[in-house]
Amino acid sequence: MNRIALFLMLLVLVFACKSKDLAQTDDHLPKDVALMPERDYSNKTDLDIERDRGYLNELKQKITEQIALVSCSDPLEWRLSPLGSKACGGPASFIAYPIELEEVLLPQISKYNQESSSFNLKYGIISDCSVTEAPSGIRCENGVATLTYGLGETSEM
Repeated sequence: MNRIALFLMLLVLVFACKSKDLAQTDDHLPKDVALMPERDYSNKTDLDIERDRGYLNELKQKITEQIALVSCSDPLEWRLSPLGSKACGGPASFIAYPIELEEVLLPQISKYNQESSSFNLKYGIISDCSVTEAPSGIRCENGVATLTYGLGETSEM
């Protein structure tokens, strides 16, 4: 009986150590802001920020212009995607896109999201860290994809 108890304790100890190691190597989890290295923003100018913000706006405009070319008649032919990045993590907003343009749009949306996150880091952008509510669905209104929230509230694309 004593050997079984010793074996079980050893087994628990081994698995407890392994799960702790896995948690420490989980790089995709958000990092504590207090543990992030300090950055020097003194060499960034307002001109740099405006140039980079303009680039982000161009990327977003290209995405929205392509989406606007497709008329929404059936919400089942559309999907949702996070768009942009908040400084504390998570999406800045959401966007509906037509499935027929998915192969073209998803790489562009992904690039925009990465560039938005990089912008936040580069310039030390601070946000309110609130969670952006995910839409509950998509509705087609007058040919335009509209995001629905909660109990039918809408937001036009």
